[in-house]
Amino acid sequence: MLEGALEPSMRDDRFKDWRPSAHLIAAIANAGEQPIAFLGGAVDRDRLQLDGLIVSSSAQGAEGPMLLAALYHALEPSIAASGATTVELWGKPAHSWHRSLAQRQGFEEVRSLHQLRCDLPIDAPVLSTRAFIPGQDEERLLQANNRAFASHPDQGNLTTDDLAEAARQPWFDPEGIRLYDDPEDPEGLAGFCWTKIHEPVAPGQPRLGEIYAIGIDPDHHGQGLGKPMTAAGLAWLADAGLTTGMLYVEADNEPALRTYDKLGFERHRTDTAWQRRAASRSARS
Repeated sequence: MLEGALEPSMRDDRFKDWRPSAHLIAAIANAGEQPIAFLGGAVDRDRLQLDGLIVSSSAQGAEGPMLLAALYHALEPSIAASGATTVELWGKPAHSWHRSLAQRQGFEEVRSLHQLRCDLPIDAPVLSTRAFIPGQDEERLLQANNRAFASHPDQGNLTTDDLAEAARQPWFDPEGIRLYDDPEDPEGLAGFCWTKIHEPVAPGQPRLGEIYAIGIDPDHHGQGLGKPMTAAGLAWLADAGLTTGMLYVEADNEPALRTYDKLGFERHRTDTAWQRRAASRSARS
């Protein structure tokens, strides 16, 4: 377990259980019996998404880039055998050692995400929403999601299997998926706000109520639904006892950033992704 070695300010739910498995490849650098650096991730939709972390403050200087470079070299056979066509390196948040590794290995920067947070409850108008009903609303949610996120690299093209896998996760709560029915189409959704509750992983950290995904069907764009749909999700989280709201937004999504600013969100950190094509096993042999 890596979690116990993390400084409290750097802990989040990504590090609850970083043991290599059939879905996760990882390399860890130790100093004595204490892990000081980690690089690992899993393949999703042909992309291997790697997180790099330096967990020792003494190694966050000049040693950081060398540690991550050594871990990446150790993972190269597993990366080649993973079946991924693309490798992404994520800095959560981004640091100089992530940028150094990206430059060394020929990665190109492709995305930056801001994590925003706000105090709950907020004072804003909300839409009247209802909870997701398992066994009834799957197709409606998938259709609305895939229309709203048609070109999104993570949230787009969700399948029934993807939704079933999410439903098996301990954080899944159908009550926390707030649906806004299409007033003109009883079989469709005009929008949805999917929330997610993160329990603290270190003493003194707050429970976080995340706006995991918020989507407005393209037929309803321009109707001013984004802000009250977000507010509906935040209101549900506040009613569930959460005092801190959180979401991720693309750093270049100016309209969304303006909406979230009006709701009281402030930037907490910035995550950055670098990307390159994966070398196949045959190419490396």
